[in-house]
Amino acid sequence: MKQGSRAEELVNRGIDFSRQGKHLKAAELFLQALELVPRHPVISFNLALEYLKLREPEQALSCLKNSTGGDPDNPDYWCETGVALYELKDYNGAEEAFDKAVSLGGETSRLCNSFGVLRFVTEDYSRAREFFSRAVTLDPGNADAWFNLADTFDVLGNRKGAGEARREYEKLTGKG
Repeated sequence: MKQGSRAEELVNRGIDFSRQGKHLKAAELFLQALELVPRHPVISFNLALEYLKLREPEQALSCLKNSTGGDPDNPDYWCETGVALYELKDYNGAEEAFDKAVSLGGETSRLCNSFGVLRFVTEDYSRAREFFSRAVTLDPGNADAWFNLADTFDVLGNRKGAGEARREYEKLTGKG
């Protein structure tokens, strides 16, 4: 069996494990795939996502450097680089990575929500609200963005907006 075919099989199994919430097993399979095709940007990206889910942002950032180095025009790679840098409390680096993702046409609900979180922790609540509002416009099913929007409205003193956002969150998650 060719190395590429074996790597593809490992990646597919890794994706299945990730969907089941078995992130450590998924990461192991992505690592095995990378042994067969070193520095592959897509496999490195999948591994980075698992490391982020496992709360290992340093490891994720290392993988994302492979991804952005191999495909510097992929906005998803820059978005997740921003997430990893945020987790490492490198807010300036996170902002640069998010800006890069936007400049590459990567305005997604996840990116807007992540940018909003960055704005919230840096106490730029008006901008946070703008990003969270954009996130829920892009994907009305993004429960995290609705939750974050509700918190931001609370901080801004908009009780009505907070209540509406919280109801959307509860509708999506069944949590009350």
